Amino acid sequence: MTSREPEAVTHSEPDEVTLDVARGNKALSRHLNKSLELLRDRSHNEDFRRVVDDVLNGRASLRDVYNTPAFAVGVEPGVKKFGERWDELSQEERDNLAQEGKRAFDAENERINRQE
Repeated sequence: MTSREPEAVTHSEPDEVTLDVARGNKALSRHLNKSLELLRDRSHNEDFRRVVDDVLNGRASLRDVYNTPAFAVGVEPGVKKFGERWDELSQEERDNLAQEGKRAFDAENERINRQE
């Protein structure tokens, strides 16, 4: 983790951190934030929980921490499980999931745009 202030993290609502890796896409940033919260809450690794809290609170960027050992230890089990499940899916199932995801992000972006 670095001691510098993360340059690419912005706040779009009072308590909402827009993650640098989302490149301004608020729907993607919200999805990533929710995913990080879920991973943190399910983890018993205090180092991982601390790193994720730093990202969620804007003290560090996801880009800064994703290569750290603490972050890797926290996400590795889920990534492995996802890869195994993904490999079991047919191409049609993968395509359907991709379409569902796109529809969900499009709907969230529309909702965000109406609020602004």
